[in-house]
Amino acid sequence: MPPIIVILPDAQEVRGRLHARRQTKDGWHYQVGILIWRDGTESIAEPAEQRMWVAPGHVRPIPGVSYAHVPTHRLSAAGTPSRQRPPAWTLQHLPHRPGHPGATLLHVIGCTPSDHTLTHDQAQAALRQPRAAACIECDAARSLTPTHTTSTPP
Repeated sequence: MPPIIVILPDAQEVRGRLHARRQTKDGWHYQVGILIWRDGTESIAEPAEQRMWVAPGHVRPIPGVSYAHVPTHRLSAAGTPSRQRPPAWTLQHLPHRPGHPGATLLHVIGCTPSDHTLTHDQAQAALRQPRAAACIECDAARSLTPTHTTSTPP
């Protein structure tokens, strides 16, 4: 996902990533992710991405960066979110561990790094496979429902 400047409540500006944008009746909102520290293994801090939806006044594009491939959800004529361009999905293969069979986790592109993207049909087929599930962080399952499609960027 492309970088974007995120303006924090105390007016600090940090570099984040733009994951999605959606149009509401009140205007546009942007799903951004910023790296923060969290407690990791053995009480050692490790970086973790925190995602949130923010209003336009809390983000600023970076000159020269393209946002053309960011999933964009426009309001339809009926005033409900719609998408006209299919987003892309990725698969994460979780290895077999003792006592746990391997599994596959489906993500909206940008949630987990991957070199291979899937079309809408491929993602639906992958989700129907045994031991396959959709990521709850990026809401991959919801993005595959017939009422959700992607639109061109604003």
